[in-house]
Order: sequence, then C-alpha cells, then structure tokens
Amino acid sequence: MVPRAASATPAEAGFPTVPDALREWARTRSGERALSEGDEELGYGDLTGLVEEAAERLAGAGVRPSDRVALLGRNTVEWVVTFLAGLRLGAVVVPLNIRLGPLELRRQLDLSEPRVLVAAEDLMRLVEHVDPPAHVGAFILERNTRDTRSLWRRPRARADEPSLPPTAHALIAFTSGTTALPKGALIEHGALLRSASAFIPHLETRSADTTLVLAPLFHNTGFVDQLSQMVLVGGALDLLPEFHVSAAIEALARRPATYLIAVPSVFRLLMLHERADEAFRRCRVATYGGASMPTGWILELARRWPELQLFNCYGLTEFTSVSHLLDPEYALTRRSSVGRPVDGARQQIVGEEGRLLPPGEVGEVWLAGPMRMACYWRSPAATRQVLRGEWLRTGDLGSIDEDFLDVLGRSAEVINRGGEKIYVAPVEAALSELPAVAEAAVVGAPHPIFHERVVAWIVARQGADVDEDAVRRHLAERLADYAVPEAFVLADELPRNAAGKLDRAELRAETARLFPGDDR
Repeated sequence: MVPRAASATPAEAGFPTVPDALREWARTRSGERALSEGDEELGYGDLTGLVEEAAERLAGAGVRPSDRVALLGRNTVEWVVTFLAGLRLGAVVVPLNIRLGPLELRRQLDLSEPRVLVAAEDLMRLVEHVDPPAHVGAFILERNTRDTRSLWRRPRARADEPSLPPTAHALIAFTSGTTALPKGALIEHGALLRSASAFIPHLETRSADTTLVLAPLFHNTGFVDQLSQMVLVGGALDLLPEFHVSAAIEALARRPATYLIAVPSVFRLLMLHERADEAFRRCRVATYGGASMPTGWILELARRWPELQLFNCYGLTEFTSVSHLLDPEYALTRRSSVGRPVDGARQQIVGEEGRLLPPGEVGEVWLAGPMRMACYWRSPAATRQVLRGEWLRTGDLGSIDEDFLDVLGRSAEVINRGGEKIYVAPVEAALSELPAVAEAAVVGAPHPIFHERVVAWIVARQGADVDEDAVRRHLAERLADYAVPEAFVLADELPRNAAGKLDRAELRAETARLFPGDDR
C-alpha cells in the first residue's frame, strides 16, 4: 500500500489551475497515494505519468487546445486520468451522464461538438446507437481491453502543456433535466479552482485527507468537490464505480475516509448498516447537500460519532459548484439554512422588476463571484435569461437572515393555494422529520376553486407504517394550515431524472392524473 504523509501545505492559494497543482505534487509528493480503485493504487508520480500518457494519446487522436473531449463512464481510474489529461492539454472536458437516453445524449454531443468521445467499453453500444456525428472520434476508456478502439492504443503525439490563464475554458457541465434543449455551463479554469478551493478553509482539508467518491464523477460533486479539491491539497481519492451500500461499506473499511460528501439519504443508508462504525470511524468531515437533513439524523450522527463535523452546502452547476456552507455549530439552530457565502461568493435577494429585497423577504436568489460560469455554451438566449451583469439568477427562491441563506425551492415549485404562496422546502423538511418517512416530495395539483392543492408523496422507511392522521398532526404543529397537504400518496419510489435528482415535472404530471382539477 502506498503510504500517506501526515501533512502538507494546503493549496488554498498558490496554484493557478488544477493541472498546476497536480504537477507540483508529482514533483514533491511523488510516492504519496493520490488515487485508488479496488486493488489499484497510484501515487502522485504514477498518476501524473498516466495523465501525461493519456494527454499524448488524446493529442495523437487530434485533440488540440480548446477542442472538446467528451467523457462517458463510471467512477474509474481511467475516467479521472482522462479528465485530468483533457485539462492538462488545454482542451475543454465535457463530462456526460451515463443515465442519459440516446436522444438526450445525441443532443448534448451535437451542442458540444467534441473532437473525441471517450466512453466506457460497456457503454459503446449506447454510443453506437446514438450514432455520433462523423467528425467525432469514439474511443474506449479502459486500458485493459483487447478492443483496438481503446484510447490507450492510439499513437502518442507531443502534448505540450500550455500556460493556462484563469479565463481559459476548462469544462462544459450540462445542467440536470430532460428538456429538449440541453444547457451546458461553460466553466473556466479559474472558476474550477476557486470552487474546489472554497471548501478548504472550512473543512480544513489537507494532504493527509482521503475521500471516497459516492456520487458519480460526472456530477460536480465528484469532479469539483472531491477530485479537484483533493488534487489541490495533495489528498487521496478512492473510487467506487457505482454506489451500493454494501460496496461503500467495504471500501470505507478498506480505506477509511476522513471526508465524505453525499445527499442526506446516502448518509442515512450508511448509518443504518450494521457496519456503520466502519464507515465513520475515521471520518472527521461529512458534507451534505441537495436536501435538508432531518433533525433526528443530525442528532444521531452527533451521538454515535461525536468527533464528526457536519456541514450543509448549497451550489449549482452554473456556479461551478458550492456557493454556501453551513458550519457544524449551526447544524441544529439553523437547520433550514444552507449557510453563508463561501469566500468570494456574494448573494442578494431580488423581487419583481429587479428590486433588491431587504433581509427576511422572499425572492429570487442571485449570486456573483469568481466561480460563476462564463455562459451557456453556444446558447446566447438562455445565457441572457440568467446572467445580469456580474450576477447569476439561480431560479431558486430564498431569504437572507444575518447573512444566512434559506432556500425555499425553485420558483416553478411554488404552490398557489387560493392566493397563499406555499414553498415546498419547509413542507418537505417537516415530513422528513418523521421516523417512518424515508423520502418525501410535495407538489401542486389542479383545484377547481383554489387553483392548486398541496399533495405530498411519501416513501415509507422499510418496515414502517405511515399513519396519515399522525402525519397531519405533526405538520399542523409546524406549518400554516393552508400548507398542510390535502392528500398523501404512498409510493415505493419517487421518479428521478437522468442526473438522479427528483423529477418534479414527472411527479406533477402523475399528480395531475390522480387529482384532476374538475373534482369537487
């Protein structure tokens, strides 16, 4: 096993780009563990050697600075190597979601126009079905394959490492969703660096830290919050090809992580496992986002692993990743908040006609800072809709109290019941407090008199029964009477989009079928 050093100087500042950090650690920490997957472990020297080879093979395939390199695969060593090789070349990496359907994938390829598409061998059938444009070279991601289409069988060509200014294009990150027109956020190297490094002073990540990637690497949680952050501090990245609870427990028992980041439901699955102590025994920082963490779960984490620091985070693709962090001391007292802006990020709440709103009032969350995307790739109309000078319109509704941001949901998710505006986030948070509820989602359905009614979808925890009367009593103590759902629907699972997020559009459509607006 490659040893881990006790500490090294953190990279909160001093590296112009992520490739610069990788180059420095290869020089000064060559033998320290950088990347692992199963039985394979790579030190920084070996990792850098593979990245240089992959860059030369990409160059041999015709990739030049500013060309797009599309990447389609699971969490593997080759994915990480190819991602870093693309950045090193000055190419623009396009991480693709492996759960996309053929039509969605083709749309993203048509928009990004990559020079090459590098895909996992078992996904090549999908690639062939998509039938990429003729100018796109399609190569297999894996090294250990006999297929002659492997990137690693391409001839090597000289791959000079360009000097990359912060404004150089690094990534096209597609936003989640299944709309007919894909939107790819163009991320610059400076934005990637500032977003990944924003965690460091809060989480105090250092070279001695190691993290297990539980989310897909093609999400910004994977390639920003974990991969890029670990490269910046000289830490270690352990890969789980796909998330399964038992596989995650085995990986954490083998290489204990000091830093984990995931949605709350993943942490709950780990907590409920009989070997949970092996998962959290060395973990000092757990960061969650995408949903609120129920109070009971926070209390249980604190009781069972008192040394664990729990951070809430908020961000979005158009801001590269994180914009806010809620420090552990506020985990309970400000549980509804996503925290304060990270260094460099600024916030404001804007009402109708662009009017700035005072603290406490609800409006659209606008963000500014060096992490903001440059634009939507080749989508000027969509860019004009969300960029206002230096500000990004997030589409999220929220309010600010003493610099703490409360996010109440997307503007499209507000339910109008007889003129009363209902924000779904507080209702869902109250439902999640119930021990019998594994997951909940709240949407509006047509109503013949009040315009909309409130409907709650609930996935029960295994072996638990959901008592509707008890749920109503619980909510009545916490919410305005008009916000208490009129109807409850029990479901085995909730619909997800290609990014694995809750598909509210599908849920609203199914709700409208169950509750048509003409009933009385």
